Amino acid sequence: MIEKYFSEKLNKTFDTKEECLKAETEFDEKHKAEIQAKEERKAAAAEVEQLYKEANEARKKADDALKAFLEKYKYFHTTKTEVPVRSLFDTFFDNWLF
Repeated sequence: MIEKYFSEKLNKTFDTKEECLKAETEFDEKHKAEIQAKEERKAAAAEVEQLYKEANEARKKADDALKAFLEKYKYFHTTKTEVPVRSLFDTFFDNWLF
């Protein structure tokens, strides 16, 4: 019976376990920057997801507070002082419509 070792990382078979581990280690060293970039991207994506989750929860809390306010006082008036963020598409359509 012949034993072969398969590396999922390299998609290749090896005769000995040592050869397989050595090849995977060399691959990891060679592609260390790529692996690190993928890990950084994954961490940044998780942070963005968490921030969106927190923002959605805050928005729901604000909507619930507004609903309770409207039930009690019947109307709500506010003045916006912040400048809205406009995209290139907004500017384009504003210039071409009417």
